[in-house]
Amino acid sequence: MNWRVVATVVLLGAAAASGWLLLSGKDAPPPEPGTATGDRPDYLLEDFEMVALDAQGHESFTLRAPALARDPGTREMTVATPLFLIPPRDEGGDAWEVRARTGWLSARGEELRLRGDVLARSDGVARAQSTLSTQALDVFPEDDRIASSEPVTLVQPGTTIRGTGLDGDLATARYTLQSEVRIRYVRN
Repeated sequence: MNWRVVATVVLLGAAAASGWLLLSGKDAPPPEPGTATGDRPDYLLEDFEMVALDAQGHESFTLRAPALARDPGTREMTVATPLFLIPPRDEGGDAWEVRARTGWLSARGEELRLRGDVLARSDGVARAQSTLSTQALDVFPEDDRIASSEPVTLVQPGTTIRGTGLDGDLATARYTLQSEVRIRYVRN
């Protein structure tokens, strides 16, 4: 038998096997988070601005940050030093600017988790300007709601309120502190 015939048969067999492997792996599920390939983001953004829309097509929030990475399995995003701009949901509300060291966005953008040196400021158009600071804040932009289980400081003209745990409505500017509440009034 000629060596060329043997080499041709071996090469044809290897080509058929590699083709079969490529086609059979085509319908493989995406990697699970926490696995070697699932730990790699499917895309990265650098120095960007993103506008997220709600189900009705209105602006839910704008995000500016130096870096964002999305997990391919869960479609959740992590953000470095985010700046969230949350517009008022109606005519009677204020816009909010929220900064933090890190951020996390749910796959559908209905929940934002901000961690580390969180600072939120209202623009004070509809009501007196407010400043809120904490180490952890969860924001639900479509509901105009915020929450935290950490110590919180809320400053409004003439008033400083400190407490632990927060539930707040951004549209009505009503905030509930859960415990260890201290209020300081300053006369004008």
